[in-house]
Amino acid sequence: MGLPVFMGAFTFVSVAVTSSTGVIFGHILGIFGIILATVTTNVAANVMAPANALVNLSPSYFTFNRGALPTAVIGIFFQPWRLLSSSESFVYTWLVGYSAVMGPIGGVMVADYHFIRKRELIVEDLYSSSLTGAYYYSGGFNLAAVAALVVGILPVIPGFLEKVEILSNVPKMFRVIYGNAWFISTFSPDFSIGVSPICLNDQKFKPF
Repeated sequence: MGLPVFMGAFTFVSVAVTSSTGVIFGHILGIFGIILATVTTNVAANVMAPANALVNLSPSYFTFNRGALPTAVIGIFFQPWRLLSSSESFVYTWLVGYSAVMGPIGGVMVADYHFIRKRELIVEDLYSSSLTGAYYYSGGFNLAAVAALVVGILPVIPGFLEKVEILSNVPKMFRVIYGNAWFISTFSPDFSIGVSPICLNDQKFKPF
């Protein structure tokens, strides 16, 4: 319900800033618009998921407010203003690096659902913590999926470390891999699922 209100307010500020004639007045509205856009975007989109994850992790301790506070603090430590300092850092450091993590997660989910489970799920077991549940695996962890996730992320790490200036003189191959991070990290877990001896030989790990 709050989204239309914030969107309307942000639109008004945008129009007011672009149509203002006074230099100082425009700066004040510009700062207000940036703050408003940052707060509304983060509350509506970025804070919800980690705050709810903390609530699910420990419902007796975390509320949404308690989960949102450490999320905000961690977000500040990431120094997002440095990522926005240039298009180079935003696109090739943040977006490409982010896609290298999200790619294998999506790749594992797609391979699991479409190719391994043939688009069939046991809905009751998705919400069960029973040791005999179809998705309990080994101590509650799907080791085959974790291994596939690592396979998808590892090739991208050298190129990422060079981008953030931790490593230098990285071989050209890793630069090419990093430039195509989403494709590499999405499809390499799918390949590892198909050839992994764990997935093929151990019945306990066969389905994700």
